[in-house]
Amino acid sequence: MKKFTSRLLENTLLQISMLAAGFGGLLSDAYLGREGFYITFTLSFILFIWAIYDEYKRQQFYIKAIIPIPIVISVDDAKPLNVIFTSIIQEIEKDKQFVGIEKHLRNYFNLSREELTFEYKGNLYDNQRLISFLQIIRYSLNSIESRMDNHVQFHVAYLRRPAIGIALGSMFRSDGIVIYQNNDYQDRFNKVATIDSRQYKEKITHYKKFERIESLKQPEENSLLLVIQLSSHNVTYTHKAFEHLSNRVILQSKGNGTISLDEDWVRYAQEIYNTINDLRMHYNKITIAHSMPEAVAIILGMALENYWEIEITQYDNEDYKQVIMLNSINYYF
Repeated sequence: MKKFTSRLLENTLLQISMLAAGFGGLLSDAYLGREGFYITFTLSFILFIWAIYDEYKRQQFYIKAIIPIPIVISVDDAKPLNVIFTSIIQEIEKDKQFVGIEKHLRNYFNLSREELTFEYKGNLYDNQRLISFLQIIRYSLNSIESRMDNHVQFHVAYLRRPAIGIALGSMFRSDGIVIYQNNDYQDRFNKVATIDSRQYKEKITHYKKFERIESLKQPEENSLLLVIQLSSHNVTYTHKAFEHLSNRVILQSKGNGTISLDEDWVRYAQEIYNTINDLRMHYNKITIAHSMPEAVAIILGMALENYWEIEITQYDNEDYKQVIMLNSINYYF
C-alpha cells in the first residue's frame, strides 16, 4: 500500500486547500486585508484537516475490507479489453462503498488496469505457450493477493474459449471469486456466480440440471469420452475425432440450451464434477467434448484443479482438437 503522505498529496481536498491558501492568500492581501487573510487561512486549515481525516478513513476501510479486484482474461477474441474492464468496474461500483474503485486500486495498491487484464492471441494448440500464459496469470494473482494480505475478491470476466476456461478455473482458490458471463446480444457481462464455498465439490444425490446417458461398449478399457451438452449448439460426439473412444457418457441439459441469470450456475458445474469424480474411479483418462458457457467452464475448472488426466478438446474448423491436458499444467516455476 502506498505511504499515507503520498496518497494525502493526491487527495482532492488537500489540493483545494493548497490552492485556497496560495491564491486565496494573495487575493485577500490585495483586496480584503488582514481580515480576509484570516478567513482564507481558516478555510484552508479546515480543508487540510478534512483531507487528513478523509484519507485516514479511506485507508482504514481499505486495510480491513475485502477488496473487489476486476480480472479480465481474453483468449482468441476481438472485443477490446478496456471495454470489458470498464463493464466490470461499473458492476462493482453498484456497491456504493466501492465507487471510484479503479482510482483507489491505483492510489492505494499501485494496481493498474494493465496488471489486471490478460490477452492471449497465439496458437491455441501451442501447448507450452498456452501453459506459460496460464502461469503468468497465476503468478500475477498470487502477487496481488500477497500485496493485499489476501483481502481480495476477484471479479473474473473471461471470453471466449470454454476449453481454456476449464484450465483457467483450476488456478483459482475455493472462495473469494465472482464470475461473469458474456452476453453478446446485450453487449455486456452479467454476474452469474459468487463462489463463497466449496459447493461445486459437494456430493450430489441426484441430477437436477442434466440427464446422464451412458454407452459403455468396452468397460474394460481405461479411457472414456464425456460429452457435455449445455448450450444451443450440440457436440457431434460421433465425429471421427472420437472414433477411438468406445465408452461414452453424455450429460444432456434438461433445459433449452440457455441458462437464465437467476439459476444456480454452480449446480451445473457441481453435477459435471460429480460425474467426472465417479468416472475417474473406473477410467484413467477422460476426454471432454463440450458445449457450455465460459462461466460454467471456470467453475468446473475450480473443482477439477490440475491433478487428473483429463483431456480438454475444442471444436475448431469442423474438427475436435486437443487443447490441453489438465495434469500437464504446472503452476510452480
